[in-house]
Amino acid sequence: MFKNKKGNIALIAIILALVILGYMLTTFALRDCNNNTDCAENAYCGSDYECHAYPDEIVYKQNNFVPASLILGISLILAAYLFRTSKIPFKKY
Repeated sequence: MFKNKKGNIALIAIILALVILGYMLTTFALRDCNNNTDCAENAYCGSDYECHAYPDEIVYKQNNFVPASLILGISLILAAYLFRTSKIPFKKY
């Protein structure tokens, strides 16, 4: 019944490609917007391809990177020491 294996693989590949193409076309068709010009004046196009109204106020969160930079700096100094001396500090041999 299935004697031509190369033809069967090609047929399966074509069917799989058509299914993927159909899925992509339906996702493109279901989008509300593709860029900001597709939305109203007081809205923007979000990453979920939906129009969202601009917020009334913008909230800025203050970030403190001092602890992260201290950890990174200490680990870099420790890595340089280990690379240079091949000894683990604070360990008794």
